[in-house]
Amino acid sequence: MNGLILFLTARILTYIIYPFGFTYSILLTLFKSGYKEVDDYLFKCAIAEDQRGNTYLSKLFNDVLIKVGGHRFGDPDETISSVLGKNQLTKTLSIFGRLLNWVLNKIEDNHSVKSIEK
Repeated sequence: MNGLILFLTARILTYIIYPFGFTYSILLTLFKSGYKEVDDYLFKCAIAEDQRGNTYLSKLFNDVLIKVGGHRFGDPDETISSVLGKNQLTKTLSIFGRLLNWVLNKIEDNHSVKSIEK
């Protein structure tokens, strides 16, 4: 029951506080440090969202994107790309996993392998 209460509290706070805090952070960083620092901040936010997706979507991704025995999704400290990269190297991506990996690699050459977290 603690997990449910914490989850619901986190979701409510996310919808209330995140928009304000995110906007504040963008504007403050832009005015104090410039666009380069905003870009760095957004990159960090993208990684955080990626890690969240790895956790939220782990059951689906484990069933759809990898073969049995592959490196599993679900570690909240790992990105989706990192898991895809590990499975690419061990050839344990399903057809859908290979398709998603292909799309990511079109955005950045060898993206998933470069994203592997040790």
